[in-house]
Amino acid sequence: MADDEPLSPGGYLLRPTVALLGVAACVTLYFVVKLQPISVGAFAFAAVWLTIPHAAMAALLLALHRRGKPLLPWCIAAVLVAALGLYVLIDAIYLHPDAQSAIAVVIAPVLQGIVFLLAAPLAWWAGRRRS
Repeated sequence: MADDEPLSPGGYLLRPTVALLGVAACVTLYFVVKLQPISVGAFAFAAVWLTIPHAAMAALLLALHRRGKPLLPWCIAAVLVAALGLYVLIDAIYLHPDAQSAIAVVIAPVLQGIVFLLAAPLAWWAGRRRS
């Protein structure tokens, strides 16, 4: 981000939130390693599939920042969705590992997408009230 770029309301939250999404993506990659995929292809698929929500939310935050939209509600939504994804992985891998845990791991990004779609109208509404 350039210094001459106008900051959106709550723009000071952009870098910490994107950094937190990066950390969540790295932790997710660690979980992929702990799952011990049987091939490089399986590892690549799991790594890409499980980190797509983090990359999508970071891209959305950057786009909102460029448009000058309030970021606070969107940052909160992104952090909560990333935390939910990590919780699903921790629960499936460490807390309650069983034969069906693989299903939870595979649908974690789908759950994150659903939660983000539920949180998006609230974030949009809160952003409209803040601007």
